[in-house]
Amino acid sequence: MPVGVDKGPAVTVETFPPRRGYPAKAVPLREGMTLEHLLEILQLPGDTEAVTVNGVYVKPDYRLQDGDRVKVIPFMSGG
Repeated sequence: MPVGVDKGPAVTVETFPPRRGYPAKAVPLREGMTLEHLLEILQLPGDTEAVTVNGVYVKPDYRLQDGDRVKVIPFMSGG
C-alpha cells in the first residue's frame, strides 16, 4: 500500500523506474482535478517528464479519477 494513503479519493503517484527516496504516494483527489493540476501540486515541470495514467499517455487536461495510477518517467539524456 502506498505511503500517505487515507480514506478519501486519491490517485497514486510513482516514479518509473522506481527511485530511491521517492516511494509511491497517494495524493488526495480534488473535484475536477486534472493531470496538469496534479503536476503543479507536485512541482514537476511538465516539459521535462513523461507522464502516464493507468499505463496510457494522456493530455494535461485529463480529468483524474479516484484510484488512477500516475507514473512519472524522467527523460534521460546521454551523449
